[in-house]
Amino acid sequence: MDTRQRSRRSQSRADVSWTAWVNAGSRRLRCHTVDLSPSGAKLKPRGEMLPGMAVDVQLHPPAGRALHVSGVVWRIDSDGMAVLFLKNLPVEVAPVKKLPEGGRRVWR
Repeated sequence: MDTRQRSRRSQSRADVSWTAWVNAGSRRLRCHTVDLSPSGAKLKPRGEMLPGMAVDVQLHPPAGRALHVSGVVWRIDSDGMAVLFLKNLPVEVAPVKKLPEGGRRVWR
């Protein structure tokens, strides 16, 4: 019996570590990305956010200009918070990192 849960993600995520600033009302938190896709990101915040909060995210890729996107805190996990973007990032901005054959990550 296959007990693996099928992913409901419509787009691939790339493991990236970019600086991000998250604004929610009068609060501004510095974060780092855990992963990124055109439709959302997993962020490690330096502060507390709640699911359902509207946020403005400013992403700072290592090369290029800062990107601004609005989103919603989708959920809080043990490794960070998931943010769903209200408008997709351009595909050329969100890096796509392919997993090795077989779909498993290689640990280093």
